[in-house]
Amino acid sequence: MKTRFGVMTAVVALTVGAGGTAAATTTPEDEQVLRASNYKALHLGQSEADALATGLLVNPQPAEGCVYYSMPVSEGRSNLGGGVFVEPSKGVVVISGTDQIRTPAGIGIGAPLDDVEGAYPALAPTGPTGFVFDTPAPGGQNGERFRFAVDEVNAVSDFAAEAADTGTCTTS
Repeated sequence: MKTRFGVMTAVVALTVGAGGTAAATTTPEDEQVLRASNYKALHLGQSEADALATGLLVNPQPAEGCVYYSMPVSEGRSNLGGGVFVEPSKGVVVISGTDQIRTPAGIGIGAPLDDVEGAYPALAPTGPTGFVFDTPAPGGQNGERFRFAVDEVNAVSDFAAEAADTGTCTTS
């Protein structure tokens, strides 16, 4: 018993920081951050089989030119029409955010358009509605972009990381 207590004391002493609290360690797979080309183990360009193996895809639905998947509830609630789009020859071409996911700049659902413009100075309107904007995704290697949709009060209602080429998959 004495040895077991000593080992536990040593383990606690090693994991408790100088401030007296245990330091939390997270890995990119734990963070709810949508990066230029990935969310956790899900990557743009990844094959459908490899994407399914991540456990981040549920409820497949046919979409125009591709298959659309939702994310598990544990990843947050997405906007209607948001999710992961997989094109037959290009793999994952769109990864949408949820109410729990943010970009590396901290932008997520509900963020004011002014904050998005401040975080992404190259943001520009796309399409005829005036409610959809995109920008090159910082850190992207292959032309990836972030796309943001805003609502009538100019707050982000949906956002995604998109491959430069979505193939036959119509996402907007």
